[in-house]
Amino acid sequence: MKINLDEIIDPMEGRIVVTHDSSGHPHARFDLQGLPRVDGMLVGKTALEALKMTEHLCGICPVAHHLAGTRALDALSGLTPLTPAAQLIRRLLHYGSIVEAHSLRFLMQDRDAGVALKRISKKMLVAAGSPGHFPATAVPGGVSVWPATPTLCDLSADLATARDAAERLCDAALASSPEAAGAGDFTGADVALIDDNGAPDVFGTRVRVARNTSAVDEFEFSQWNDRITEEIPGSPAPRPYLRAEGPENGCYRVGPVAQLSVGTLSTPRAATAQARWLAGGRGAAGARAIITLHVLERTEALTQQLTQLLEGADHGELVDPATVRFTAGSGTGLVDGPRGILAHTYTIGADGTIAQARILTPTAQNEPWLAQLLTQASALDQARQAEAWEQSIREADPCLPISSAPAGQMGLKVENV
Repeated sequence: MKINLDEIIDPMEGRIVVTHDSSGHPHARFDLQGLPRVDGMLVGKTALEALKMTEHLCGICPVAHHLAGTRALDALSGLTPLTPAAQLIRRLLHYGSIVEAHSLRFLMQDRDAGVALKRISKKMLVAAGSPGHFPATAVPGGVSVWPATPTLCDLSADLATARDAAERLCDAALASSPEAAGAGDFTGADVALIDDNGAPDVFGTRVRVARNTSAVDEFEFSQWNDRITEEIPGSPAPRPYLRAEGPENGCYRVGPVAQLSVGTLSTPRAATAQARWLAGGRGAAGARAIITLHVLERTEALTQQLTQLLEGADHGELVDPATVRFTAGSGTGLVDGPRGILAHTYTIGADGTIAQARILTPTAQNEPWLAQLLTQASALDQARQAEAWEQSIREADPCLPISSAPAGQMGLKVENV
């Protein structure tokens, strides 16, 4: 698997392109040309080859790609619905990846809390069967490993401490309530996954669209490509939008801010923090802490449920991916990852290979939002621009190492054209 680039990409550097309209007003955008689309790499591969490749598509969010790709193939495997135990194991894997991703940010805010969350995330990933950096838990139609009971017990013993650390981070973020310039002025919609009861759920089964925290649409995964389309298909910055509203009015964002804006969380401590967040600045830093608290609260109940299922005799069988047969057609899999919804759509031909693939990342979906934030920052006086540009990038959180760089160290280059 190889991608050829026509320039050297510095992972700790980003480029902001600023243009001016006929009235002299600045318009800024973040250059995504260094992040080529990888959809085409999957075409011609078998479904299982494609699944293996998805695990390595992104070194920053490998679990999200792994699970979104597997969910897309679930629909074509004929092995749905999954057993409750398999669903819980996948959910545990996803929760662990979210806590791990957000813990890196928290290290700069509260080192002790960040370390506690990093440790618990590792235990979550190990319990879910993926101890290494790249996941190996999910296979079409199920999972490839059952957790050991002692591993789940070890995880359960430390969850309360980790939950308290996350709650402390929520309190700190909500007390300071930092905002990117214009963060509260986003004019588009919020899009996130929900559960069967309509509550926000990072491993949900439906998609909700909301404006100003009020739901305006809901749909199934299978309708994703009917509801979401690209203004510039195939581009690293495809400008996706809600098809029914058109490219001018159909802009939307995904991620923790959107996740807290489409409904009330289902766990008590996180829901309390969410109410404070909605009444305040609604910044991404607080949203990340609240989502972390939420998934840790859910993990406490999840480990108990999973232990009970595995101690019983009817938790199902492990799936050998080599025995799975796929039907021709299209399948779409979504997860709400650390940065927002990741969507994989695969079309399998009669010969069993991928005939078409479409992968829409949170970075691509949030590019219009980031452009709006950067444009608002560009209108500030020069003394405040640099800090506002950095805060804008932290808010929209593109999937690049610079997003978590310390203040003043993003290595941003500004190009006026």
